[in-house]
Amino acid sequence: MKPTKIYQTLEYRNNNKEIEEHGPYFCTLRDERGRIKTGAKTPWLGEGYYFWDTRVEDARWWGETIYSNKGYVVCGTSYDAHTPLLYDLLGDLKAFDDFVEMARMVKEFNNCASVSFALVLKYLKEHTDFNYKAIRILAVPSSFKSTNISFPKRGIYLAQIGKVQICFFKKNLFKGSFKVTEEHPRNGNLTI
Repeated sequence: MKPTKIYQTLEYRNNNKEIEEHGPYFCTLRDERGRIKTGAKTPWLGEGYYFWDTRVEDARWWGETIYSNKGYVVCGTSYDAHTPLLYDLLGDLKAFDDFVEMARMVKEFNNCASVSFALVLKYLKEHTDFNYKAIRILAVPSSFKSTNISFPKRGIYLAQIGKVQICFFKKNLFKGSFKVTEEHPRNGNLTI
């Protein structure tokens, strides 16, 4: 077992008690009636509970990026990073290779040049023995960042691991209570 801290970023609404009683919060495109929510974006890892792995600064970055006008809170809990129920595309190279192969097959089947991550994951869930309860990924921008830690061969560097995200499909992998760890309100949403 490897207990690992994870962080969820939420819009600041001055409701910490409610957040801790009802969180973590599920990300979905549709409301209770099956209609697409106003302003909602497709959850890129599918529906689930989205967290930043280990680094609270990634949760802060998301808050500043998405909730810059309204403010945000950072909430924390933990999970077992060694659970066999984690589909780990960062730490399990076979899972990564299998995912890339599935993407190739989906592209070929649909006769298209590219395919979304969510579509490949949907195919895995619907057409294989996908029994995982969470997925862990490292998404990178098209520009590569190195650590400037070099290897003996000229031009080869240790890769910089950026923001690692986990999407839990159910709540059963969380190992601790869900607590608001930081508040970052904006002046416009404070009441006297």
